[in-house]
Amino acid sequence: MPSNTVALDTSVLIEHFRMKNKGDSLLSRLMLSFEELCISPVVLYEILIGQTESGAFDSTTILEGLTVLHFAEGVVAKSAALYRTLKKENKLIDHFDILIAGMAIVHNLPLATLNRKHFERIEGLMLVDDEKSQS
Repeated sequence: MPSNTVALDTSVLIEHFRMKNKGDSLLSRLMLSFEELCISPVVLYEILIGQTESGAFDSTTILEGLTVLHFAEGVVAKSAALYRTLKKENKLIDHFDILIAGMAIVHNLPLATLNRKHFERIEGLMLVDDEKSQS
């Protein structure tokens, strides 16, 4: 992976799909700042199940430009360890978010999210500073 690569949380894609002016979305700014944008299979799953039959948004074009990460060795183990730590600290977040974070950590990628409040609980996870993603 290029060193100028970022992993995306589902919230970044959903914001983009819902915005009328796509150029103002975090995703658009990230596309200008990073060479490669990646998602985990969990993010792909969340996007695909969120599509309505009426086609409220068409994710096909955006998803074609993204690299889907593989569940590399250690992702599940890292995610399970994150879960245990968060549970012990009484800071649990959604299971899907833990898997997304585990994937980013194992692949050594920063994560872009609009849900910083949850992801900031995870030690060792690098988060993209939205201010640095401004064009």
